[in-house]
Amino acid sequence: MELMFFERVFGAVVAFAAGACVGSYLNVCIYRWPLGMSTGNPKRSICFACETPIRWQDNLPIVSWLALGGKCRSCGAPFSIRYSLVELLTALLFTHLFWTFGLVWALGVYLLWTAMQIVGSFIDMDHTILPDRITLGGTVLFPVLVIALDLSGRSEGLVVPGWPEALFGAAFASAFIYLIRFAGTLAFGREAMGLGDVKLMAMNGALLGWWRSFFVIMGLAPLLALATVLVLRLLSRFKIERFTEVPFGPFLCLGSYLALFWADEMVEWWLALPPGFTTRFEAPWRWFGW
Repeated sequence: MELMFFERVFGAVVAFAAGACVGSYLNVCIYRWPLGMSTGNPKRSICFACETPIRWQDNLPIVSWLALGGKCRSCGAPFSIRYSLVELLTALLFTHLFWTFGLVWALGVYLLWTAMQIVGSFIDMDHTILPDRITLGGTVLFPVLVIALDLSGRSEGLVVPGWPEALFGAAFASAFIYLIRFAGTLAFGREAMGLGDVKLMAMNGALLGWWRSFFVIMGLAPLLALATVLVLRLLSRFKIERFTEVPFGPFLCLGSYLALFWADEMVEWWLALPPGFTTRFEAPWRWFGW
């Protein structure tokens, strides 16, 4: 749906506010899920220092942290700035998604996908695990959503042109990264990559298709991981040893988000291909006349 400029601006403001609120809930998931806690019990957030329930006016996304100076009103214990950063990140990504796609059904798919990527990334950073409720849930959910939108004629905005490409993308991405995991395990004599990464790329492959997933696994994610490790090493905050464990999930998530928007342009520029050439990659079975 084509929107007028003021409608886009108003929608972006709403998307930012909604994203900040969703980010507040994502913080709850990030903290509680690895501990086996329910997101609904306790219903209200508490200060973990004094266990005082946080009042609603002190629990407004982004704003309350700034107003309170990042401290509990009751005991003065500091609250991590990461809570507000997650809220801000979610708000910015929701705004970007709305501004890019507008009011189409695919927007809802990408909003949900982005929220799940944020939760998975931060849990992986904290605990080096990717929860099954994110990866397995997404592996089932997103192919179903793509199939439903495609068959109902509401697929506008989806990067994959149809449900066969989505299913092939999920299968290819998971199989390819599993082969890398298998080969790495043989080479190093220890597990080179968790199965969570395999399930994550099955989920992402359904929305990216096979060749964008390949680009993420072999290009974007490793480069992002290497750059991050080098920067942290230069800042003397990361000690690199032979088998230093680095969670790869956040880089797969970030690479997948970037690929959703810019993989076509990046690959065409890198390989000196004419604009639009990457559309020929989508359905490889057609190369054989199938």
